Amino acid sequence: MNEITRLMQAAGYAFEGLVYLLKEEKNSRLLMVIAVLALIICPLIGFSAFQTCIVFFAVIVTVVAEVLNTAIEVTLDLETQGRFHSKVKIAKDVAACSVLLCVINSIVIFFVILFSNLLGTP
Repeated sequence: MNEITRLMQAAGYAFEGLVYLLKEEKNSRLLMVIAVLALIICPLIGFSAFQTCIVFFAVIVTVVAEVLNTAIEVTLDLETQGRFHSKVKIAKDVAACSVLLCVINSIVIFFVILFSNLLGTP
């Protein structure tokens, strides 16, 4: 298999993952909508192109954290087959915590830039 075919196949798998997230994962859908809204709203409220990119990047990092969280949860659910295990709960909670931290980071970045623009400070 040549490299282009291999890359196309890998892109196809990635696209299947995206379709799964959009169909099955409510939080992933919400975060992707927020990412698109950031690209639309930030320039409308006076953010520079660079500031918009910073906010968008922060939201995309949150989306990536949610993707990894989903992968961890699905893998652990497969392994435990619905049985409770305290270590699995810890792993799921920690993975979810990473998403929460990214969300908080995105919100802080947005408001720091917003207030900086409103107050006219660089």
